[in-house]
Amino acid sequence: MWQNKIPVTIITGYLGSGKTTLLNRVLADKVGEKSAVIVNEFGDIGIDSQLVSTTEEEIIEINKGCICCNVRSDLIRLLTKLLKRMQRNKVYFNRVIIETTGLANPGPVIQTFLMDDVMAQWFKIDAVVTVLDVKHLPYHLDEPEAKEQIAFSDVLLFNKTDLVSLNKLDNLVEKVSDMNQTAKQLFSVNSEIDTKQIIDIDSFQLGQKLELNPNLLDSHHHHHHSDVRSFVLKDDRPLHINKVNQWFSYLVQIKGENLFRYKGILYIKDYKERVVFQGVHMLFSGKQDRPWKKDEKKQSEIVFIGKDLDVEEFRKGFEYCMKE
Repeated sequence: MWQNKIPVTIITGYLGSGKTTLLNRVLADKVGEKSAVIVNEFGDIGIDSQLVSTTEEEIIEINKGCICCNVRSDLIRLLTKLLKRMQRNKVYFNRVIIETTGLANPGPVIQTFLMDDVMAQWFKIDAVVTVLDVKHLPYHLDEPEAKEQIAFSDVLLFNKTDLVSLNKLDNLVEKVSDMNQTAKQLFSVNSEIDTKQIIDIDSFQLGQKLELNPNLLDSHHHHHHSDVRSFVLKDDRPLHINKVNQWFSYLVQIKGENLFRYKGILYIKDYKERVVFQGVHMLFSGKQDRPWKKDEKKQSEIVFIGKDLDVEEFRKGFEYCMKE
């Protein structure tokens, strides 16, 4: 058994945004070597067309020791098949890259790696990367799929920036930031970036610092561009663990369907360690992390990303957790 879990990068984005171009850039780079690539169609991954048309296999080898997999059925079954092949030394890969279809909500793919015991044992999500076509995104920014792709993202790649004015780009960035203010923002022409900015960045893991752009929204000010939004709750007063458990139990049961992503660091009364957590819809996990450092400011910091969320209701629940 491998000591380390295999990192998974999920590349999502609307139709024509530049996902496949980005994927091909990763595969052409050293960082993409020995990747297992999972796509819905082989067609655009730069594989010899004659090979693709004659193979019945779901799994074929491509350049630089990469494996390309066609998801014709179930993702779990395909990944299990890959693992078994690796255990028999038939194939080798040290990461998985999944390109979703343009209309796919990445939520179910993320849940696959959190819910299934075998998947959780062998794999970890490294990052969810959403590619945005800045020229055409304004026309479908209100579509549920586009909103969810933005909300679930760890990295937002604003692509085709050469096709819009700086003013239009700034307006779009503001609207997108309102939906997800913790995702790292990158900008590109023709999906050309340093691929190290999206591969092996470990941005989905518990205990990661919430990297908030200081120019974006704070917890007391929100625009209302969309029914999908993100907001942050912070406080340096300690929380009571029993009340935290009650509050999160309520949130998961009652609000879970509309909570796309939520994560944070908690300052719990009488705990020497930080408590870190994250959730996707009704799936929630948390643990005691490292001890607070002597010079570290003790505070709780939580980000919520979701649909139709009442910020004041969340703030009242957060406040309840601090009361004696």
